[in-house]
Amino acid sequence: MHGRVSVLGAKTTGRDPGRPAIASASALAIASAMALEAGSARAGGFEIPDNGAQAMGRGAAFVAKASDGSAIYYNPAGLARQRGTHLLLNGNIFLHSYEFQRIGTFPDDPQDPQTPWGNSPYPLVKNIAGPFFTPFLALTTDFGYFDRLTFGAGVFGPPSIGNRTFPLGVAGKPAASRYDFVQSRSTLIYPTLSAGFRLTRWLDIGVSGHVVLANFDQTTISYTDLGPEVCKVNEVDGENKNEDFRCDSRSTLQASGTSFAATLGAMVRPSSSFALGASFRTPTNISANGLVTPTAPRVLPEGQDLEPGAANLALQLPWALRVGGRYIGMDADFELYDLELDITYEGWGTAQALGPIVTVPDLGVFKEIQTVVQHRYNNTIGLRAGGAYNIDTGDGLLSVRGGAYFDSSATDFQNTRLDFDTLAKVAGTFGVGYKVGSFNVDLGYAAVASIPRTVGTGQGDIRPVNGAANGRPEDAAGDPLPAVNEGSYRGFTHIVSLGVSVSIDSFFGPPRPVRYGNPYEPYYVPPGEEPEETKPADADKKRDEDRDDEPEEKKPEEKPQRKPPPDEDRPVVKKPPKPPPPPPPDDEEEEEEEEEEEEEPVVKKPPPPPPPPPKPEKPPTRRKEWWEEPE
Repeated sequence: MHGRVSVLGAKTTGRDPGRPAIASASALAIASAMALEAGSARAGGFEIPDNGAQAMGRGAAFVAKASDGSAIYYNPAGLARQRGTHLLLNGNIFLHSYEFQRIGTFPDDPQDPQTPWGNSPYPLVKNIAGPFFTPFLALTTDFGYFDRLTFGAGVFGPPSIGNRTFPLGVAGKPAASRYDFVQSRSTLIYPTLSAGFRLTRWLDIGVSGHVVLANFDQTTISYTDLGPEVCKVNEVDGENKNEDFRCDSRSTLQASGTSFAATLGAMVRPSSSFALGASFRTPTNISANGLVTPTAPRVLPEGQDLEPGAANLALQLPWALRVGGRYIGMDADFELYDLELDITYEGWGTAQALGPIVTVPDLGVFKEIQTVVQHRYNNTIGLRAGGAYNIDTGDGLLSVRGGAYFDSSATDFQNTRLDFDTLAKVAGTFGVGYKVGSFNVDLGYAAVASIPRTVGTGQGDIRPVNGAANGRPEDAAGDPLPAVNEGSYRGFTHIVSLGVSVSIDSFFGPPRPVRYGNPYEPYYVPPGEEPEETKPADADKKRDEDRDDEPEEKKPEEKPQRKPPPDEDRPVVKKPPKPPPPPPPDDEEEEEEEEEEEEEPVVKKPPPPPPPPPKPEKPPTRRKEWWEEPE
């Protein structure tokens, strides 16, 4: 015990030995790992796009369309053309696999009964966390009054995976990834208010204001090098390896904070067949306060528990720019299909040029502990391409979607690590949607392949944090600790997105006419014209039933061509036969009688007036599909 104390005293310049030094080491270690993980909550390079089932199915190319409630996230200008009141309920489920095979073998002594795994290859480590769910709720409305203004409100999480867990041990051996990353259970939630306005008939603008609620829960392992007398040093290929598992210190940090951000959007549609969209999200500065709880390494005797200490995490999430163009195939006011190409750009190089800062104001005898983690992230660029084909089935509207996307890597080879999947990604997507009555159901799927990467021997630059060296990646002698990120990385992600939207107005009557717009927009009414009265189906059915109840003689198609003489309307009465008339005196009298008899039957009432001509039907606003029968 005294030997350990003397070593600690040497590293802490004579301060209270043991407990404060280990607490400081643990605090700095968790601070560094926490900052690395927290920064990964939202970025194009290692965020997995995107929100919304409709957008997911079309390769996340949606900034120039933004036609549902997810416009509050993609492009708030898309709200401006959404008439009525609509509710969107959506959720993404992520099934993420990520693995790391470290190069080399354990440097431990195989003759030591505590390290029988010495000289054996490092085991493969995999993400063992289960599925992760991100919700998206949005309500949009024009209050049944505005023709050019639509409001939106919602809450959503960024499309990233907040639960990641890599084991501390594999098959009875220490995990080769433990100094890089262990576990994250973090969430970001964005309560949002939005508005979209039609500035002109071809230009829409919009804005979203976001409250950012951040909650971090991280676990990390640091290497607390207390000197060669306590922590064994093994030499492999002429290099000292400091990885004695008995000097590992486990720590957790739980912190939460609130911040604000905004998204600005614009959409231009100069013609019925072409549209442009753009949106810009501002940077987000987060300051999260919480508690760090360090755990002493095994080399210290039992009973030396370390007290928790207050901690603050400060980090910045980057600005993001989206631009896109869309080609639309129209048939009158019916959208047959569309194709869209988007480009995204996120400023991670700017946001993380300095890196997150973690501060522990008071941890025993140590005061104002502060560490800056250099992420060295790169700006990221992404391409999204996709579209949809719409089919009017008669009873509803069927939409078939497809697309693909690419995202560049957020890190160079030497900075690759397990805190998040920073590899470049390619994905293929597919989706379907069906709208009937007031309800619309959308399903989207994305298969996301991370491009494998191998960091060769001598190329890695991620090293354990040594709290006993004030958070520097150095051993007790001041030499750099060995890199722990050299090896092969690969990942794959399945994303399933399901959304249900409800048109509230449809429950109360027909859609409200669009009085400010363009002829290719559904329900558009030109200036100076009144919309034709749209009667519900029940009224049409009742009208047909009333026609069936009318007397037959009032139906024009059943009226006789000639009305019978009055005598034919009276009942037939059998009379005795008349005696034959006397012969006529001459031929003239006979002809006159015959003329009188012939003229009498042709006397008839004037015919009824003909029915009014039927009202010409309004020409159809779209073409007949090939399977529909002509009227």
